[in-house]
Parts: sequence; C-alpha cells; structure tokens
Amino acid sequence: MTPDLTSPTRIRQVLSRHGIRLKKELGQHFLADGNVLRKIISAIAPGGDEVAVEVGAGIGTLTCALAPRVGKLYAVELDRRLIPILEENLSGFPNVEIVPGDFLALPLGDFGRRLLVVGNLPYGITSGVLLKLIQERDYVERVCFLIQWEVAEKLVAPPGPDRSRLGLHLRAYFHVEVAFRVSRNSFFPPPEVDGGLVRIFSLPEPRISVPEEVFEEALRILFAARRKTLRRVLADRFGTEVARELLSELGFDPRVRAEALDLADLDRLAAWLHSRGHV
Repeated sequence: MTPDLTSPTRIRQVLSRHGIRLKKELGQHFLADGNVLRKIISAIAPGGDEVAVEVGAGIGTLTCALAPRVGKLYAVELDRRLIPILEENLSGFPNVEIVPGDFLALPLGDFGRRLLVVGNLPYGITSGVLLKLIQERDYVERVCFLIQWEVAEKLVAPPGPDRSRLGLHLRAYFHVEVAFRVSRNSFFPPPEVDGGLVRIFSLPEPRISVPEEVFEEALRILFAARRKTLRRVLADRFGTEVARELLSELGFDPRVRAEALDLADLDRLAAWLHSRGHV
C-alpha cells in the first residue's frame, strides 16, 4: 500500500518519529498537496518502462507516486537521516533503488541513457543541477523539475531584460516549457516563494553550431555586464577595434544589449569570437 505523504500532519509525524528536524541550509520543503502531486505525475507522463532518476527524494512523496509508473527509479537523497524513511516508504517497490549521495557528484551515465530526470529541487541547487544536465545531456531524454517560480519564468523568457544566461544556455540544447505554478502553501514547511513546474526535452540537434565551452564563455562575457550595450561590453573586453570589426561584419546594432539577441545571433557572435581566438 502506498503511504500518504502529502499531508503536513503526516509529514510532521514521520519526521518526529525518526527524530529529524529539517535543515534550512538543505532547502528542505516537501510537497504536501495531493492535487499538485497528481498534476505533476500527469505532466511527467511516465512511459512505463523508462529509467528515472529523482533528485532529492526527501521522504519519498514523488518517489512513491512515480515508482509504479516507470521501469526503474533511482531515488537520490543527500540527507542520510532521511534514508531510513525512504527505505520504509519504498519497501513495496522493488524497482526503486535508493542512492545516498550528492546528485551533483554522481555521473548520469552510471544510471543509463535516455533518462527521465525528475525532482522537487532545493532552490539553492537549481543552477548547478541544470548545468549538470547541459554537461551530461547525452544521457538525458527529458526532465521535470519543481523550481523557484521566478527562475522558471526566466528560463523561458523571450529576448529582453527578463531572460537569464542559464536559460539561454539550457535552450541551446533543450526545449524548455513551464507547465504550471505551484503555491508556496503546497509545501511543508512553506518556502518564501512559489514554485513552478518546468518540463525540459532533449533536442535532436543543438540550436547552436559552436562547441559548448565556446558558447558558455561567450555568454559569461556578454552577461557579466548585461546592462551595457554590446559595443561597450565588447570594447571593454577585447578593445575598440575588435568591437567595431565584429559589429560591422555581423551587422549588429552597437546599441543593443546581449539580452536582446536571440540564440542564432548569440551563436554567430560566439563563432566570430572563436574564429579570432578570443574565446
């Protein structure tokens, strides 16, 4: 029988029985809303025979709901105090393997290929997890994460001041969409901000032509001073002559900011810099 782990009262009881007080520095906010959990499972749309990896299994709320719907599920949890709870709650699922450890330090290739990666991410590790997906994308088929709402919005923002460097980097290799918003009151204990469910799908081919490290370095340079014009950023970093030559050859408005460029333009810019040995 699958335990009910979506009640704040039940979560308190489970933690109390094991003598556990949550650590703020680990960003532990457990989903405590059955309706939201059902929406998440529907959004994940598990395929039945998939290999799934859960980032931060916690006490097993999402794990228990997902386990009957996938072929194999690796439940990764950093807080070793929670491992006995996971073992207890997941004892009825022989297809689940509990993996104590830091997801960021675990090679995705150890779990297989064409992975489904899911999780209610501690907000403090969101960037690190998404960068890991980029770096190890050959093993990832699709992703479904609960993350901070403001971060979710920035990942899919159009060209302009609201977009993020991380979102651009991610969308070079994945299709990214926001499924729905989740109230902070759906978690125990409630975080300070709402969450958002994002779905991420691997692309057959990257949207950029330059090597990953070249694109990443170009983004780092351009977004280090994102409020400056493209001409100013390039001149400050590479000199006035390089800036003038690049802008002229690529036909960019020198007054535009990097945040206003689309992926294709950023790829062209990175390729130009790389061809001259600047990145």
